[in-house]
Parts: sequence; structure tokens; C-alpha cells
Amino acid sequence: MGLRGPKPELPEVQRLKGDPGKRKARPSGPKPKGEPFVPDHIQDDAKACIELIRQSMPPAVYSKLDSFALTAFSVAWAWHKAATEEMQKDEFKAVTLGSTGQETVSPWFKILNEQSRLMQSWGDRLGLDPKARMALNVLDEEKPQSKFGDLTGLNG
Repeated sequence: MGLRGPKPELPEVQRLKGDPGKRKARPSGPKPKGEPFVPDHIQDDAKACIELIRQSMPPAVYSKLDSFALTAFSVAWAWHKAATEEMQKDEFKAVTLGSTGQETVSPWFKILNEQSRLMQSWGDRLGLDPKARMALNVLDEEKPQSKFGDLTGLNG
């Protein structure tokens, strides 16, 4: 039987959300380094998606290790876009004939729905939906630090 209750959050996520109870934070793991990269092997639409995400989020939210998750999300988005474009064509038929002559739903619906599920899953993990972003309290680097912050815990 598994553990009860919600899974504990990563220490970095706890730090970003803030800790109103002032509980001792769990030790954080190693700090990933580097900027996320855009792989060469993916579609141009997926590359543009990664760039848009990188430009839309504050610096240091993603690291080089997050490139794989960003790639998975962006490729799903590119295929979702391709399915949507195909379904908007005049010659598109929602119901087609299958290999044995029976009527069947167009495979583009399956592609569209599966990519949508993948985008929702990866988007939540990457902080790309409004609810996930609301949970993050990214520190503003331009905000002046309190001279008493070290005593009260506000500067760290």
C-alpha cells in the first residue's frame, strides 16, 4: 500500500510558494545548471513553442535538464496544431470508411485528443497553466531587500 496524503512538493517549489507556517524546509537536491536548449530534430513549430515558453517565463525557472520536458510539451503542441489544421480543411470528413468498409471516426480526432492530454500533463508539470503559475511566487530580483530580512527570514 502506498503512502497516504499528497505527494510532498520539491523544496524549490515550497520556497517559491512561500511558507506561511515557517516550517523548516526540506533540504533541496542538486541545483540544475544551464539554460534549456532547443533540439534540432523537432519540427519548426515545436522549436518556436519552446522559444515562446522560454521568453514568457522568468529567468532561471527552467534549466538544461528541463529541455526534455519542454520538448515533449512542444512536440505535442506541434502535432495538436497539425491535427487542428488538417481538420479545418474543406475536404476533411469526421467520419470515414475503415479498412473493412465500416464507418469510423477520423484518426485526426485521436491525434488531437491524445496530444491535448499530453499538453495538459506536461503543461501542469512545467507551470504553464494559470493554476500552476499562481502557486509560484517567483522572487523579484529588483525588489529591495529588507535590512532586517536576515533576522526575519524575508531575504532568503
